[in-house]
Amino acid sequence: MQYTIAKKTCHVRSAIYRESKPKEKFWKNHPLSLDERISNTDKKATDWEEWDPREHEESSAFNEFPA
Repeated sequence: MQYTIAKKTCHVRSAIYRESKPKEKFWKNHPLSLDERISNTDKKATDWEEWDPREHEESSAFNEFPA
């Protein structure tokens, strides 16, 4: 998906990442905005996805109730 859509649909306690760079996550709940932390080159990419820690067993927030 496009960066602008990923940014709008990402939940507060989740992150967004590029499928081509899965280890580099940008958390929405951060003092600096996503726009400030993500390069213009990455913003043009169309492989953005949301990473919700409640959906991953290795996360301490796995199966946690929404805030």
